[in-house]
Amino acid sequence: MLLLKTFQRLGYFAFCAEIPAPIIRHIFRCAGLVELPEQLQAYDASTARDRHTTLIREFLGVTAYGPAAREVVVETCLQAARTRDDLPHLINMAIEELIRQRFELPAFSTLLRIARTTRNTVNRRYQLRVCELLEVDARQRLLAILSRPAGEPRSLWDQVKREPKRSTVPQFKDFLDHLHWLQQQNVAASAFAEIPEAKIRQFAAEARSLDLTSLNDMPERKRLTLAGALILKQVARALDDVTDMFIRQVNKMHHKAEEALMQYQVAHADRTDALIAVLREITLAYKAGGSREERLALIETLLEKDADQILAQCMAHEAVAGSNHLSFLSLFYSGRRSTLFLFLENTSLVSTTQDRVLLDAVAFLLAHKGLHSKWLAASHTPLSEEDRGGLNPLDLSFVADKWWTLVTGNKDRGAVVEHIDRRYFELCVFSNVMLELKSGDLCVPGSDQFSDYRKELVSKDEFERGVALYGEQAGIPVDGPLFIARLRGQLEAAAKRANDNFPANEYLRIENGEPVLKRLQRKPEPEGLSRLEQQLVEHMTHVDIVDALSDTEHWLNWSRFFGPISGHDAKLENPRERYLITTLPRRT
Repeated sequence: MLLLKTFQRLGYFAFCAEIPAPIIRHIFRCAGLVELPEQLQAYDASTARDRHTTLIREFLGVTAYGPAAREVVVETCLQAARTRDDLPHLINMAIEELIRQRFELPAFSTLLRIARTTRNTVNRRYQLRVCELLEVDARQRLLAILSRPAGEPRSLWDQVKREPKRSTVPQFKDFLDHLHWLQQQNVAASAFAEIPEAKIRQFAAEARSLDLTSLNDMPERKRLTLAGALILKQVARALDDVTDMFIRQVNKMHHKAEEALMQYQVAHADRTDALIAVLREITLAYKAGGSREERLALIETLLEKDADQILAQCMAHEAVAGSNHLSFLSLFYSGRRSTLFLFLENTSLVSTTQDRVLLDAVAFLLAHKGLHSKWLAASHTPLSEEDRGGLNPLDLSFVADKWWTLVTGNKDRGAVVEHIDRRYFELCVFSNVMLELKSGDLCVPGSDQFSDYRKELVSKDEFERGVALYGEQAGIPVDGPLFIARLRGQLEAAAKRANDNFPANEYLRIENGEPVLKRLQRKPEPEGLSRLEQQLVEHMTHVDIVDALSDTEHWLNWSRFFGPISGHDAKLENPRERYLITTLPRRT
């Protein structure tokens, strides 16, 4: 009985000496036994145990671990290691597959050894593949980066690993120069086209943790792979930083414009009140007694003196009506214009949809960058030889209603637009680029955070191969109608449960058709809590931080997480002691 119940929970046969006494007593009580048999201590070494393990395997339909199970573990780890690098992930997937195929679990050391071997095998294959695809010039370029020129205190490898400074507007040009240099060194990008992103990220992380001496101690295939992966990820990170800076600068302009709008509204509150007073007088004059001519004459008397001033104030108020802050953007634009144009000139924006209207507007913007006139002709230059002699009208369908009057100078969206306001058109394009970068409708090829999300999607072939197994492991149907029916049933059950419990739920009420949750009341402190805390403090003995670290390391072996990122054993002498010293807090 002990073997059966522990095997059902653990997946392997535990020795009775390893089973905690409370579990043993619980199983014996459930079996209706009163006293523990004396033969239990000798059971682990008896032949009865071997017979019982065979009976339990037959009863549960489980196969003992052997060559077939080992083949399953190796194949599972090989498949998992193609996209994963952490040993716990590989071991967990192997355990899940063994359980699914009804195999007995082996010793943990066996799984750990197989996971390490398969991971090294897959990594070695990837490294050989990268080296095969590297051209001679690219190989020489990478080797030059990994060598220190004579007389130079630092190598190009240090420049590759250099972390970017804070991406402020004055440093943006220097930041772009570093990006251009990285792009020139990114000669191995095509060799990583078939390598999974997770593996590239792991290779780059390992390379970042190594100095030049450690890297040159490795085989050439691994050295070149790690260097190429780090350069590739550094380029992606630099593109992310440049794009993030562009977004923050445009956002900052909008925030400042919103603040300027609020200040403007506060400063001109008296003017708004005066316009309301004029409107009130006109309304009273309209409702006064007398003929139509008399009322019109009274209204004319009210407007005759200040008609032009009232009209100007109304137009000024209309420009910011509805909390429209866009007209204030131009106040904060001049100092950022060159930086925003530098971003468009140094990145290749790609649309993730079929809509290319905004990209055409960006091309139009760059073509007219050098012009400083207030108005621009809303037309393209000829795009090809067949179009010579004609102009293509600029598509302004991306311009929102709040921008329309500022960009075109016309309130009617149906009117033909011949000229556009250059400054507000630039601001409108920059704002739309910022929004579409954040939403994913525009992407920056080569970056990480702003890359094309479609490349991360599972291919149709891979989906067809894995959907059945995924559904089996997740316990959900993969057929569309069955999945919908199950989800609908779960939602109906949850709705019914919430509806049945509503009358007794004191924290939920319905107001105007909307559910409202009442804030939970804090439970009162138990009587004597403060006295208990004081006594605990008085009776707790002082423990030195070094003793605490040493004891917890002895109990938990937490320093195992401090090893090299490659997963290999540390080359340090006495690594556990070194890790303990490293974790000591620094005195300030």
